[in-house]
Amino acid sequence: MKKKIKNIDLQLISSIIFICASIISLTITIDEKLIQENKKNIYSKDEALNLSIKNRLIILISIFISLYVSYLNYKESTNKKEKYKTSLLLFTNLLTLISGLIILYISILNKEENTLSAGDTQNTLI
Repeated sequence: MKKKIKNIDLQLISSIIFICASIISLTITIDEKLIQENKKNIYSKDEALNLSIKNRLIILISIFISLYVSYLNYKESTNKKEKYKTSLLLFTNLLTLISGLIILYISILNKEENTLSAGDTQNTLI
């Protein structure tokens, strides 16, 4: 029972981190919209690019926590059907990790090119 509560607590932490990252993505998107409308923006381009990279790292932390919880759930599975379902969730989290790493890489490339792209202004992992 304590293990299940710990797993739920970890899921809550992961969700809170993801919500915070979504809010940061929202501010970057609003900033980009302000730029397109020729209005005073929130961040300089360099600040937005740095924030995007940091935000992607925060999202990866959330993904790692989810992956860890999935692994614990898989490990604790007792019957065949439960083992199968938790293995699917574990695989899904691995794919999400790969996606998160690619999105981080795109943000790093954008920083090098000093440009924002759709990957920087939206939270594609939602």
